[in-house]
Amino acid sequence: MNTKFEKPNIKLLRKNPRLIAKYIDHTEVSPNSAASDIKKLCAEAKKYGFYLVMVLPYYAPLAKKLLRGTKIKIGVVMGFPFGAQCTEAKLAEMKKAFPFADEFDFVINRQALKNGDYNFILKELKTLARAKRGKIMKVIIESPELTDKEIYKASQLVLASGADFVKTAVGLRAGAKISDVKIMKKVVDDKIKIKASGGIKDFKTALAFLAAGASRLGTSHGVEIVKGGSSKKKSYFHE
Repeated sequence: MNTKFEKPNIKLLRKNPRLIAKYIDHTEVSPNSAASDIKKLCAEAKKYGFYLVMVLPYYAPLAKKLLRGTKIKIGVVMGFPFGAQCTEAKLAEMKKAFPFADEFDFVINRQALKNGDYNFILKELKTLARAKRGKIMKVIIESPELTDKEIYKASQLVLASGADFVKTAVGLRAGAKISDVKIMKKVVDDKIKIKASGGIKDFKTALAFLAAGASRLGTSHGVEIVKGGSSKKKSYFHE
């Protein structure tokens, strides 16, 4: 699948914040989320024109039903939130969500990354990439908990795997940094895309991540962002 996105026109977005909606994955992945939260998420996506809604696998069928007849994509987090599941479990999770999802955001095996088991990571990611069958696959490396060298290496592994995006974070303990995206960009250039996620709560920050090289933004604060403001809403993750 083509992962090329129009390069953000930062000047135009600054003048008209609502145009940033097409770069946003409108997100609700709290373990305490209810069906009413997903209905609200999808209603907001339709109202503001967000590119995609990102949900937990359990809610993928509901999101599919609610967004039928629209062009809004459905994304599902996989191996969430630690990436610790075995490869077979991740494949099974993907297979179950496949009829409902357009994009899969997998968490890299963080334990393997910390132990320098790069062969394991690359083998797993290549296996998952083969199974996506033309759909979009993003790999979350949880950059806020990595050193710069680890971000660089993780980005190299994602680039070599056949994935479509390298993604900063789920925001377990902290949000992503602009410097994280800049390191990723050095590695992947325009060969694959970058999704910035984790701690993006205001328009100024969102714009800065796009200017640094991100092609997509993951956030649960999309409504406030497209209005050109900032959010003080508390969320389960730093997303």
